[in-house]
Amino acid sequence: MIMAKNETNKKILYAGLTGIFILFVIGIILVNRQEPIPEYAFPEPVEVVRQYFSSWDKEDYSNMYATFSDGFKHIEPSTKNLSLFKQYVQSQQISGVDIIRILEKSNDGSTATVEDAVEFVLNDDSKKPFEGAFTLKYRTGDVIRGWKLIHPYGENIDKS
Repeated sequence: MIMAKNETNKKILYAGLTGIFILFVIGIILVNRQEPIPEYAFPEPVEVVRQYFSSWDKEDYSNMYATFSDGFKHIEPSTKNLSLFKQYVQSQQISGVDIIRILEKSNDGSTATVEDAVEFVLNDDSKKPFEGAFTLKYRTGDVIRGWKLIHPYGENIDKS
């Protein structure tokens, strides 16, 4: 009788260990079947220029400010911080921006040129067409890496 009880206990122990092993294997299979998380794709130069103008139109100064390279923020007095930048933008008397065209003209993977045509809506409701070109550089050392405007306005150019 004692022998039968020991055999029963061994069978229960083996069945339990087998069950745990099967659950462990199933868990590993399920974990490995999950879809990999895709790597974040930084916006292309055209999208950065679009972000600049659409953020201006929405008065979303932080998103507009985020398009500038860190180097430009250090050399342009009006971009030393977000508060100064917001004051500068508001002083331009522009209440809206209509994007007409944004077109990438060149891109070698580290420097890109994007041409734009927009129409500024002024505070007096008049409109002023504007065409220009932005130079962008792909920055890996900025606080937020990616394509950045190095010369969005004024005379200062981030040459770093």
